[in-house]
Amino acid sequence: MLHRHFLSSLLVFLLLACQGSSPTAPPSPTPFTHKSEAAPSAITPTSLPQEEPCCKVYLHPEENLYVGDQISFEIVAPSQEPFLNQAITLTLAAPAALIGSTTFQTYGFDRRPQATLLWVWDTQSLTAGDYTLQFSIPSLQKEWTQTVTLLPRTVLPPAEQMAQWQTLTTDCCEIHFITNTAAQRDIEAIAAIVEREYQLVQERIPVIPEARLGIVLIPRVIGNGGFANAEINVSYLDRNYTAADFATILHHEMVHVLDQQAQPEGRPSLFVEGIAVYLSGGHYFPESLLPRAAEVLRLNRYIPLKELANDFYDYQHEIAYLEAGALVDYLSRRWSWQRIWETYLEMTLRKGESHLQAIERALRTNLGISLEELEDDFVANLENHEANAQTSLDITTLEIYYETLRAYQRYLDPSAYYRTAWMLDAQQMRHKGIVADYFRHPSRAENLTLELLLNEAGNARRAAEFGRAARIIEAVGKVLANLEEEYPEPFSADPLTENAWEVVQVLLEAGYEPQLWMLNHEQAEVLVTQGTPILKRLTLRRQPEGWTIVSGTSAARDDLVQGTQ
Repeated sequence: MLHRHFLSSLLVFLLLACQGSSPTAPPSPTPFTHKSEAAPSAITPTSLPQEEPCCKVYLHPEENLYVGDQISFEIVAPSQEPFLNQAITLTLAAPAALIGSTTFQTYGFDRRPQATLLWVWDTQSLTAGDYTLQFSIPSLQKEWTQTVTLLPRTVLPPAEQMAQWQTLTTDCCEIHFITNTAAQRDIEAIAAIVEREYQLVQERIPVIPEARLGIVLIPRVIGNGGFANAEINVSYLDRNYTAADFATILHHEMVHVLDQQAQPEGRPSLFVEGIAVYLSGGHYFPESLLPRAAEVLRLNRYIPLKELANDFYDYQHEIAYLEAGALVDYLSRRWSWQRIWETYLEMTLRKGESHLQAIERALRTNLGISLEELEDDFVANLENHEANAQTSLDITTLEIYYETLRAYQRYLDPSAYYRTAWMLDAQQMRHKGIVADYFRHPSRAENLTLELLLNEAGNARRAAEFGRAARIIEAVGKVLANLEEEYPEPFSADPLTENAWEVVQVLLEAGYEPQLWMLNHEQAEVLVTQGTPILKRLTLRRQPEGWTIVSGTSAARDDLVQGTQ
């Protein structure tokens, strides 16, 4: 249960105790079912099914659905057997129509059994109201229905009504963004960062792309903040609760794209990610890789290279990436980057070859060393680094911070959870004129409150304010445990989260959406938006009658940004 998970994790965090060396993958996401605050049916996109379903159904876009939406479905089965490869059909009861059919396949790093129907229900010709969907798995004799509500297009918030894809072309790249977002507001500064990072990547990877790289700026968190497919996709928003460095994430994904263009065949994940971390100068932010990996070893968190080679993505994410980047750093210092790049290309997987076998072959052929010998040397190098208690505390804080963040995603933002994230082809989205899958995301009061707190904790950690970060992470953990237990007032268990919840309520009632803040018991400094990406600063103070906005309201803006700035 989440409650026990958080109690044990926070105890480890607060005592800085060492955890085992073989962490396991976190569980699959679970839809949020906070019963005490269910929205009224008139504005809820999904209501309770009329029959007990066998599977969880996730609809996209998230939150409310409107006439004109092109709706997708993720239908998640409870187990691979007997669902895997079985056909499922989705139909509309009235007016009777086939929406789509597909089969259950494994999805994401968790390989969960899932039937995915992408943009299959075009609601453009429908009227607002309730619609009954029928799900059928004939081979298993399973059927159920579910009702969804389509709201009138006229009540869609103005910012989304006017939102559309735009592209800014630079020397290296085509930067795609959605209007009325933070990315459009900051596009000139972003373009300068894109050009700089591209030039830095080009200095290390000798690949000249045939065409400009596609950069997609996503106005919500997906996964850990970035992913690569045919294009580079990076989250860009003010309330980015990963608290990561945009340039570092961008650089990491650029490495992946140029890596694939250098040689498109697959290579071992340990080195695919290690190369990207090393060339980016860190995982989420600039960091000294070898000294930090040395502290991982001292914390007994080190993962043997053979295990990482076989199942890289099944180990604790931050530890695995740090260790992989440090390994490439060590190899480059010992043999030179150019030689390691050539060795890496030699790791291209041959038919029937495992990741471990490809690594072993390339190391012996190009460097004259086995993986076991390399690991002995690598560990000896780490042991020679001087101990640093501050770095050790930082690594421990970072791990618990991201595990807490992922627990939040699993319960309140499951499409963002990196192991089963809703990662889309933005080229298709632009072709179809779809913005809602990224523009619309969970933004109820509980989402806003926890995302603000997570962002604050992440920034505190980056500022080496580990005590403050620990305090916030602990408080967020209590709320998540309370949500799982369905407590009627989940934010009231801790004074910090109780204050945070009250501040968010005041801001929402005044028509503001909070993006960033500094919060203490008596005062909150908050950057907010008001239907536009224009940021405005407010100050709130705790008064005898409750939290009150005391400055900033006269500067309200309600204009929508149009065109690039």
